[in-house]
Amino acid sequence: MDDMCAKSGSHTEMQKMMKSMGNDAKTCTVECVKLGGKYVLYDGASKTSYQLDPQDKAKDFAGQKVKVTGTSDGGVIHVKSIEPAS
Repeated sequence: MDDMCAKSGSHTEMQKMMKSMGNDAKTCTVECVKLGGKYVLYDGASKTSYQLDPQDKAKDFAGQKVKVTGTSDGGVIHVKSIEPAS
């Protein structure tokens, strides 16, 4: 997910405001990042998001459920690996 949509916990609001955000999570995430947003790991259960560092490792997984391995530094996860969730 991206940090702009993570604030509301969903892509729905952004997609309603801007047609360029598409109808799926991947398109919305990629478009939000193009506008200056950041890739984040969003935990829907706790409604918490964690910025991912480096950002480029998250790009290929935009809009997907993933497993992230790395170290946490407050609200930032220093990514060692990302893979699709099983």
